[in-house]
Order: sequence, then C-alpha cells, then structure tokens
Amino acid sequence: MLVSEPLVSILIPVYNVEAFVKEAVLSICNQTYKNIEIIVIDDCSTDKTHNIVAELSIVDPRIKLYKNDKNLKIVKTLNFALEQAKGEFIARMDGDDISYPDRIKHQLEFLMENPQYDLVGCHVDTIDENGRKIGSLKLPVRKKSIDKNIFLSSPVLHIWLARTSAYKQLEGYREIPGAEDYDFLLRMHTNNFRFTNLDSFDYAVRIRDGNTTSTIGFSQRLMSNYAVELHKERVLSGKDSFSRENVVLYLNKYSKYERDFDKSNVYLKQAILYKSNKRYIKMLFFLVAASLKSKFQFQYLIRRVLFKFIS
Repeated sequence: MLVSEPLVSILIPVYNVEAFVKEAVLSICNQTYKNIEIIVIDDCSTDKTHNIVAELSIVDPRIKLYKNDKNLKIVKTLNFALEQAKGEFIARMDGDDISYPDRIKHQLEFLMENPQYDLVGCHVDTIDENGRKIGSLKLPVRKKSIDKNIFLSSPVLHIWLARTSAYKQLEGYREIPGAEDYDFLLRMHTNNFRFTNLDSFDYAVRIRDGNTTSTIGFSQRLMSNYAVELHKERVLSGKDSFSRENVVLYLNKYSKYERDFDKSNVYLKQAILYKSNKRYIKMLFFLVAASLKSKFQFQYLIRRVLFKFIS
C-alpha cells in the first residue's frame, strides 16, 4: 500500500510502430497507478505512429508527445525524454510492447518500501506480432545471482522503474547504441547502486520482424562486449576510456565478422520460431548452425545458457 503517490514519468521512444503503438500507450494509460506522465518521443516516424499518439493525447492529457526534427536514434531520443521528465521516478517502455495493469504499481511499491534499491525490473512474457504468447523470461532476483550474471548479460531488462536521482547522478545514457541500457546498469553497479527484479510477470515483450528483440544485430553484440570492458576498466582504475571515437574504433575493429554474424542470425531466427512451435529438435539444429557460423553468436548463446544456469 502506497502512503504517498509520487509522480512517475514513463518514457516511450517510438519509431514506425503504427500497428502496435496504440495498444502500447493504452497499456500505460490504463495502469492501476494513476499519477503518471507519459512522455512519447517520435523519432521521425514515416508511418502513422505520430498521428495515432496525437489522437490518444487529446483523450488523455497525461500524454506528452514530442517529435525529433530528424532521426536521432535511441540514445539521444532517450536523453531528450529524460530532460522533459518531471517525475521522482522514471519508467521505460517500448512502443510495441505491453505493460500489464499493475506493472507501475508493483515496481513503485517495491522502491518505496525498499529505499536501499534504486532500480527494479520484472520478469517478462514474450508475444508475437498478433499478441499471442510464445514464451517467457525469468530474470534473477537475488543479489548473488545478479552479481554473477552481470558480465554475461544484462540482469535487468530495460523496462525498469528507477529513481530519477540515479539518472541524474549518472548523467543519463551514453552513446553506446544497442547497449545503452546495459552500460547504464554496469555504471550503476560500479557506483554501488542496487537493483533487482520483481518475482512477477508484469510486462510483455513483442518479438517481430523489424525490432531489435527478434534477433539482435551485430553492432549490439559488440556494444554489449564494449560495455563490459568499460566496466572492468572502472573496477581497475576508477574510470573508463569511453568516447564516441572509441566506440567507432571498436566497431571497425570487428567489422570483418559482420557478414558471418548476419548469416548466423538467420539460423537463430529459425531456432526461435521452432522453439515457439515446440519443435525442439529443429530448434537445436539451427542453434548449432548459428553457433558454428559466428563466434560472436556462439559467445552469446553460451552466455545465455550460463545466465539461466546461474539464475
């Protein structure tokens, strides 16, 4: 039970999600926790995304819609959204996903009742383009598991709720495209912020063609590795060597492996489809094919297995 009702700012960056954005935004509008502001930033969509959200904002004045002058990509868009936020807490949401009705209530209750924590995520269901549940993902909830997992993969998905004070201290997201959320968590870890997950399913992630969740891109794999390397630098020396120039150098260093990775991603996508249809032998066949084609895919899959085992 919440004694006070602080303002929660929900950040929703959107780009060409006309088929899903209404359901996504309404899932936030219809939260059981009502003291929210919904900050939607359209990153120059070329479809009807902006018009759909504009119509919703007429009905619900808590929706604040902005549009970038040009396509700025996720990091700049998120940092702009942070500048607009007035809430004591910040929540993330994607424009093609679904927040279950009690999501904000559950996450906020946890942070209000546990002041030692600065950020909390949750378990998620996965759904297809038609909203059909195709799987689920449980995240670690124990500190020991989180500490062991953090170098394998992000132990909290980006659809978290965090204290605004943490964002201010870390100065928002850094330009590590595709792994900006992971880098944010790793910087929290370096600075002794505490985070965890609720042991409940409060969110649905949509797996579809065209979004990053379906099959992760090569640069995102590299940027996750880069974020971990920066974390190790901070542990050893108290600071890291992050710069936009070094991001470019890191990407260029491994660019020759991109073609093999893209081919392996085709196999990985087939494995995901066979898993959703419970055809596990074919799923394993394509997982092996994906692993053999790209060492980066093999590294990722091994980390995912260890992640589940340690959790």
